[in-house]
Amino acid sequence: MQDIEKLEDFERTRGKLRLPADIKPCIADLIKNPVSINELKPFVIGCELQRIGTPEKKIEALLTRINVKPSKIRAIIQSLVSDKYSYGCPKLEEMGLCLYKSREQCSWYKKIPRQSQKSYRERDFFRFGWPEKLTASEGMVYLAIKEIEKKRRIYAGSSLFISYRELSKTSGVSIGWISECYQRLKKEGLIKFKRGIKHLWYGKASEIQRVIPIPKSK
Repeated sequence: MQDIEKLEDFERTRGKLRLPADIKPCIADLIKNPVSINELKPFVIGCELQRIGTPEKKIEALLTRINVKPSKIRAIIQSLVSDKYSYGCPKLEEMGLCLYKSREQCSWYKKIPRQSQKSYRERDFFRFGWPEKLTASEGMVYLAIKEIEKKRRIYAGSSLFISYRELSKTSGVSIGWISECYQRLKKEGLIKFKRGIKHLWYGKASEIQRVIPIPKSK
């Protein structure tokens, strides 16, 4: 019953603050209770908002709303640009930010593909002959998605919010070809893809998720 109440409270908070569905419940709780925010917590919030593809302007607006000082916000935004920091569930639990006795009880955490799926199945991309079936651009885009997973320190097959610009920079494929590559990879069953929304305040990067285990080529 207690877990259901926490989930219902999370959904109310998320709706009231217009937060994306992919945000972690513990981060939504931090935003809801700004009084408890110390020096590090605004940075944790910023990292999570960036992870789910929140535009920089909206990150600034949300941090301003919870009374983070402008100088602190500027420092957070500058740090986020470097992509050197992330806060996974083990770290958040260690910091005492998890809403549950154990992250294993969290509905958000339960949806993450387990790490055990990663090491031996990554070779399937080559073993199943995908590099020969895909064009060079499609193969590079797929491997770039994998590289961004590694860069953000998240599990293989987790949802990613990636702008076309970021993926183009990582893959070396021009922005104009990214959409076509996404559609082909989706058709082949290698990824799940949801197109983003262009908007100054409510914009959202495209959502991509590699299909794990990697399927055999048809």
